Amino acid sequence: MLPSTTADTARLEPRERFDYWHQMMSSVISPLDFTSDAAPDYQGRIRLTPLDGVDTFPVMMQAFQCHRTPRLIRRADAELYHIALVGPGSSPMAVTQSTGQYLVTPGTLYLTDTSRPFSVLATQPERYAIGHCVEIPKRRLDLPRDAPVDQLLARPLAATHGFGALIAQFLTHLQQQHHAYQETDAPQLAATLGDLITGLITHTLDTTPPPDSETAERTLLIAVRAFIERHLDDPDLKPAAIAAHHHISTRQLQRLFQRQGTTPAAHIRQRRLERAHRDLSSLAHARTPIHTIARRRGFTSHTVFTRTYTRHYGRTPTHTRDLALNRRRPTP
Repeated sequence: MLPSTTADTARLEPRERFDYWHQMMSSVISPLDFTSDAAPDYQGRIRLTPLDGVDTFPVMMQAFQCHRTPRLIRRADAELYHIALVGPGSSPMAVTQSTGQYLVTPGTLYLTDTSRPFSVLATQPERYAIGHCVEIPKRRLDLPRDAPVDQLLARPLAATHGFGALIAQFLTHLQQQHHAYQETDAPQLAATLGDLITGLITHTLDTTPPPDSETAERTLLIAVRAFIERHLDDPDLKPAAIAAHHHISTRQLQRLFQRQGTTPAAHIRQRRLERAHRDLSSLAHARTPIHTIARRRGFTSHTVFTRTYTRHYGRTPTHTRDLALNRRRPTP
């Protein structure tokens, strides 16, 4: 049987889980800034199967944001490519690297380079991130030195045909049949996987058309939403600052959200309310004053927060907390 290691946060005390998971992801992929609204009781599971220096792992974890920053790259860089197959039922992933920001949906692959800054965001907090990942040293791929791999970074890559489908089938098979192989089979399995990834990159580079205007707009919206998620708790987050960061006018930003049936301010308010609602419904924050939760989630006025929350959810923040406590109180 191939050697493998399973890590599951359910084996730990709730207060220990997030830090453990952060360290696990940073050691398996590369050092990362890793955050999650579910941090007080984080759920994640991974089974790591190393194949002669190439790591593969199916993973399931709660919604998260991770960033590979220039500071972390300077600290340590193993020069890897990270390839991820987003699995059925997973939250779509907003992936940003180089000049690309894309939404990667279930049944699709994406590629990132650990030697460059990148970010990955699970876009639907209520759903788990599910997938199968590969960490492979760049030197293990038979690519021309001048191959413009940066053109593919963060982009959705098809996993339903061609080399993408073969990679998806290989990873699924390995997940289901890892017990059928011996440790001595690992070098051949790693070589096969490396050949498939090389084929995916070279074939995609040969057949990739330039992005159209609709794709460019969708990409920009993903980048804007990811930026908002990273700075959501900052009370100074305003449309003008968002527009300036992305080198567009405030009017362009408004039009971008108008096509989604909302406005930048309404989107920010909605996401802040959702985070506050999750805090109020969690026992981990049961002793945190409601005005403190409101302030942490970007609301500068407790009165405005209470009024906005009540209008949106049909009950007061206090009522939400009472309901959460009553659900968890044992029946006499």
